[in-house]
Amino acid sequence: MKLLPYHRFEITSGLPQTEALHAIASRIEERRWFRITAMGSANDERFDGRVTGNGFNVTRIMGYRNSFAPVIEGEVNEGGRFSRITVTMRPSIIVAIFLSFFILVFFSVPVGMGSPFWPVLAAPLLLYAMVMFGFWIEANKLEPTFRKIFRAM
Repeated sequence: MKLLPYHRFEITSGLPQTEALHAIASRIEERRWFRITAMGSANDERFDGRVTGNGFNVTRIMGYRNSFAPVIEGEVNEGGRFSRITVTMRPSIIVAIFLSFFILVFFSVPVGMGSPFWPVLAAPLLLYAMVMFGFWIEANKLEPTFRKIFRAM
């Protein structure tokens, strides 16, 4: 496991660029603010987002709430009879702003002389653990899913 919630990998696919883009587009649904879904493996290859030019920007449709799930950006480049897909997973901008604000506020509060030190350290470590767990649970599911969708070589 990496120390930051950021994952980038490349897939070499036997599909040409247009077919690779069609493969992901066929699994993308329209973005909605509110969606009711059940948990299960049926959601593994369902995404909401969009395909743009030679890339895509998606999030996985889950049957549960995970605010720290990755936002996935991909770029599909042509390589003759195959394509090379670069996938980048990162937290959403809202999560990054929230974490920055939390850290800024939390560490700007002065600690009194008699205050114990452990709460000052425990709260950011707990938040870090929550972010990393929520992000990597999904990221570890998504890499094999994308390899399957794009028929990795």
